[in-house]
Amino acid sequence: MSIVDDIRATLDAKLASIAGLPPIAFENAPFKQQAGQSHLRVRFFLTSRRPAVRGPTPQHRYQGLYRIIVATPSETGSGAALGVADTLLDEFNGSTNVQGNPIVSIEYSELGSPFKDEPFYCIPVEIAWYVYG
Repeated sequence: MSIVDDIRATLDAKLASIAGLPPIAFENAPFKQQAGQSHLRVRFFLTSRRPAVRGPTPQHRYQGLYRIIVATPSETGSGAALGVADTLLDEFNGSTNVQGNPIVSIEYSELGSPFKDEPFYCIPVEIAWYVYG
């Protein structure tokens, strides 16, 4: 695997280890969403790969976003989605590390703007991460 895939796997493993979450639709993996059933949709983005130091074999800083979209049934209020989002914000708290290979540092986590994707009400949770490798 590449370091980028290792970073994704570390974040995915952390998410999968959190108790009490709805089913998770990982990127490009089999998943059948069902109307009326909450679920999470995961998206992984590498936004930058830059040398952290100068020299012939520099260490690099990789950074990006790990987006988790909390999808709950429409027309049932925002409380259920916000409850799951709060759990994710706590688990991926800024200034913490996600243990794995590599260790992934969390810079911040925040809520995005809610939107409807019928038959779901969705709230994105944006998690900014970085790794020196």
